[in-house]
Amino acid sequence: MDHGIGTHLPRAGGICVIMAGGRGTRFWPLSRTRLPKQLLPLVGGRSLLRETYERVAPLAGPGRILVITGADLAEAVRAELPELPADHVVGEPIGRNTAPCAVLGAGLAARLDPDAPFALLPADHLIPDAEAFRTQLAVAFARAAAVATVVTLGIVPDRPETGYGYLETGADAATDGFRRGLAFVEKPDLATAAGYVAGGRHFWNGGIFVWNPSCFAAAAAAHLPRVAALLAPAVAAHGTDGFAAALESGYRDCPAESIDYAVMERLDGFEVLPAAFRWSDLGSWDAWGDLAAPLEGGNRGEADLVAIDADGNVVRAAGKLVALVGVRDLVVVDTPDALLVCRKADAQRIKDIIARLEGAGRRDLL
Repeated sequence: MDHGIGTHLPRAGGICVIMAGGRGTRFWPLSRTRLPKQLLPLVGGRSLLRETYERVAPLAGPGRILVITGADLAEAVRAELPELPADHVVGEPIGRNTAPCAVLGAGLAARLDPDAPFALLPADHLIPDAEAFRTQLAVAFARAAAVATVVTLGIVPDRPETGYGYLETGADAATDGFRRGLAFVEKPDLATAAGYVAGGRHFWNGGIFVWNPSCFAAAAAAHLPRVAALLAPAVAAHGTDGFAAALESGYRDCPAESIDYAVMERLDGFEVLPAAFRWSDLGSWDAWGDLAAPLEGGNRGEADLVAIDADGNVVRAAGKLVALVGVRDLVVVDTPDALLVCRKADAQRIKDIIARLEGAGRRDLL
């Protein structure tokens, strides 16, 4: 008898697929391979994954939530989300970016309910306004249930940000709150980003997509036929003894592509629902600092801090005093085995540290 994913809770409403496979390297040295960003309590006392789950659980229920993560993180995710049925946490044997993850999630969602719309949600973003988010997610689910479309929740920009991709929408008035999506726009330069903010037709791409299942199936067939074919045996085998082998076989030959590049940027059309909630992708330590508690002298973070002629710094340290003298706009992060000090402007270059450590075989620090 098949005890797989199709045997769980009642069929109603939408399904949430939480993508939780990232390494979160930009939060090194706190984030590590076995304890990545999504499993860390970066803001508040709960992990970002836990916060993501609790945002959607009142709307979907644990029987209609799936988490796709890395195979080496699956048990940690199950421990973090004990409410989920164990087989609703699926570990990818190899990281292949978000396109295979999306195809796998869509297939497993169809096992739960082939007619239900499903949401693809990042596990590591901060959305403090949970009720407003659920309200809009329910609206997007209703739209995707009624129309063969994909809805993305567009983040209303509050500054000319050059680190995000944008969603371009039509100039015509919104219909029922939805805007007609025209294009996915790559990260712009500062002048272009300022024009986007002033024009009012561009939104940040927060990576939150709500799909009509037939629309996704058609898009995957058109743009990801090889990935869909490679993963179909694993989807069919879910809940059986052959699932792990089928998944490993499928992922071995999957190309590493993002869902944005492989599918979203190639769609003929999509819909944008402007977000009515606060949002941060928490993409780096300086972004975390913008949300952290104020510290002495115009600094922010979590630390016992003495600041003398030092301001604009982001500090995270536990169990020791941190003294800053005559420095500005630094990131200082202390852990038991590593210390990070960099300029806020260079926070994105932490990936270079990871590359150096990998090249030196310093797995103990990764």
